[in-house]
Amino acid sequence: MFKCLLTVFVYLFVFDSALGHGPSRQKVSLSVDINAPAEKVWQIISNFKEFKWNTNVKDSKTSSNEVGSERLISFKDGGSIKQKLEKVNPEKMMVSWRVIETDNKILPVNSYASKIFVKANGDTKTSVTYKSGFYRGFMGNDPPPELNDENSKKKVQEFIEGNLKGLKKIAESN
Repeated sequence: MFKCLLTVFVYLFVFDSALGHGPSRQKVSLSVDINAPAEKVWQIISNFKEFKWNTNVKDSKTSSNEVGSERLISFKDGGSIKQKLEKVNPEKMMVSWRVIETDNKILPVNSYASKIFVKANGDTKTSVTYKSGFYRGFMGNDPPPELNDENSKKKVQEFIEGNLKGLKKIAESN
């Protein structure tokens, strides 16, 4: 009986705690101020079918703007990302989507989800906040450098910066 209890104790407190370690959830949150009315910015962001904000994007394809739709984004360097539209809230001017497939050279991530918030700053100015949460590209211990926390976070930040820069350019034109 004692051996049995000892075995259970060792399993619960030694092996279970060793198995409980893994990568930490990473977050990137960036904002940009845009010299355009919030409604114009919202029209661009909420149109899931038209993703041409990032200058590194070659093409974007989806069938609809409905929640549950999937969008395939192809990049100029040959990589691609598939996203799924999770939520569109016109009252709060918020859109969220999730990456369901990724090329690790573009976004070395797992369980990536983003939310974009649009907020009016008067009649002609808008603030956009883009928040993402994700795990690094390699979920096990000792990831290779290209799939570690630091590189994954760097690639997500570059992707978001490209999106916000392109959004600002498109919204402020015309």
